[in-house]
Amino acid sequence: MPPTHFSVSAEALPPTPDIVRDDARGGASRRWIDLLIWALVSAVAVLVCALTLPSATLHGERFPVGNDSFYHARRILDAVRDLAAFYQFDPRIHAPEGSLLVWPWGYDYALAGIVRLGLAAGLGTKPIDVLIWIPVAAVPITIALMLAVARQIRLGTWLSTLAVLCMALAPTTHLLYAVGQIDHHYAELLFVLGALAGGLAWLGDPQRLRRAALLGFVLGIAQAVHNGLFVLQVPLLATLTVAWLQGRQLPMKSSVTFAAVLLAATLAILLPSLPFRLGRFEFYTLSWFHLYAAGCTATVVLALSRFKAKPTTMVALSIGAALMLVPGLGELNLAQSFIAGTPLHLQDIGEMQPPLRVAKLAGATTITHFYSYLIWAMPLTVLLCLWQCWRERTSPRLLFWITSVIGLLMLSMQMRLHYFGGFALYLPWLVMLQHLADQRPHLSTKVLLLTTLGLLLVYFPSLRYQLAAPEPRANDPSFENVRPIFDPLRNACAAHPGIVLSDADSGHYIRYYTECSVIANNFLLTPQQMRKADEVDRLFALPAAALVQEAPQVKYVLVRPSGIGAGPNGKLRYSFRIESPRLAHDLLLGTPQTVPPQFVLLGEVRFPELGNAPYAALYEIRR
Repeated sequence: MPPTHFSVSAEALPPTPDIVRDDARGGASRRWIDLLIWALVSAVAVLVCALTLPSATLHGERFPVGNDSFYHARRILDAVRDLAAFYQFDPRIHAPEGSLLVWPWGYDYALAGIVRLGLAAGLGTKPIDVLIWIPVAAVPITIALMLAVARQIRLGTWLSTLAVLCMALAPTTHLLYAVGQIDHHYAELLFVLGALAGGLAWLGDPQRLRRAALLGFVLGIAQAVHNGLFVLQVPLLATLTVAWLQGRQLPMKSSVTFAAVLLAATLAILLPSLPFRLGRFEFYTLSWFHLYAAGCTATVVLALSRFKAKPTTMVALSIGAALMLVPGLGELNLAQSFIAGTPLHLQDIGEMQPPLRVAKLAGATTITHFYSYLIWAMPLTVLLCLWQCWRERTSPRLLFWITSVIGLLMLSMQMRLHYFGGFALYLPWLVMLQHLADQRPHLSTKVLLLTTLGLLLVYFPSLRYQLAAPEPRANDPSFENVRPIFDPLRNACAAHPGIVLSDADSGHYIRYYTECSVIANNFLLTPQQMRKADEVDRLFALPAAALVQEAPQVKYVLVRPSGIGAGPNGKLRYSFRIESPRLAHDLLLGTPQTVPPQFVLLGEVRFPELGNAPYAALYEIRR
């Protein structure tokens, strides 16, 4: 007997009244309605995100928003001048040895090409003026993908509109797609939604080879945006495994198409990757690990389509799957430690903290404003999704429930991972409310109105306090204060390039504004990057006189505190990353006698309103 293929049962996916009516009219009406919804909500989302322009502007200067965005911008703007000079190894970070970039080539290279097209079209006179608007321009794509997901999980017109409005007005969207927020996270969200929409489309009609090819393509090229997006293959594998255990299999031809396109797309984005060409096998660079992961996915999909779920087959495939995991165990363990934030240096980064820990440190309202009140219902939402995984285990919508569970778990582990599960805070509840409205047509209007009112109430704190709140320049409260110090450093580096000793948070700023090198920055993933952060801490613990001998490679020193607050007796209290920063005390808080003669002051920042208190000092070491 041929294998039982995926099918959509009426019981598993009850059509909504909207869809029934639209199907009767050939679907044309729904397409026009969806187009109208998309256009209106996209306009709202673009307007909301465009309100963040002041955070990317200071004294007429346009700049990126977010620390990592400054490094993205540096690599992108260098490539705008000459695409052939695009680099994947940077000798000016983690000096003096330099390092491979942990970010893949695809995202920055694509944005450089878009900026060049924007300049050619007359959208701006300076590359940065075009670059900072790209995230805002990507918002309509996100809205379209969310609408596609909403329709495929059988939400009617009203609740589909609410779903895309939740996406458009969520503070997380406001953060990801802000003017100047060119960090790759908004592009990651595009692929999270694209993988979900593509997977639902394929499983809804597995005979369609184009849908299989499209999903393989999306999952393959996603890794050129971020190395970690190989995880998008996991929900699909989990869904197909559950179906296989129930005796349902994908058509072999469709599976072959998916596997072939996935491998081809992965190989296509790997060939230009320097770590791949160097033979590296690591998850944190675009390397052979990603071809290995794609090969495992393709093999499992083909095996599940070829063999029936018999006891002997189950044992054989389980052993095979275990063996396939062995080569990647070390990398997966490192990835787990990164997501868990266990390395010491990661524990000081706010976006690496779990939401509950942030709530304890900064207050529950901080999390409420960022996620809405729905964040506090997340444990219940996870249970709902798990229950629906069981109830709809024979439905293509199973992929949605599994993706939601995984996304919510990732969201709970780190603030920065909200794009994996933010949509799952509200979409599962909308599905259940749609089901209630369909089952009780006489209550349908009341259910939809109460749902609208409920969402307004749970999102009100976010709309009132988060979206309307002014953002600090570059999304960094210290940026406006430290910005003046980069002008003398840029001039000095233009004449005499060298290595700058600074705090890691200044690393990307220095690389963006100057031609000098830095020892450490906010890249904190690889063993080398951790060593460099430790090296900076060790050097800042030295007296200024000892630094001259201990670090002959250092030419410039930028000293500033991590924070300033009120201390005892009305005096200012300076805080630094390390406990005893002798170098900072000698060069910033000391007297002229504590500054050795080899240190020449190039610039400083003081606060006249605080008694001319020092904030930052820049020195050149002249040996």
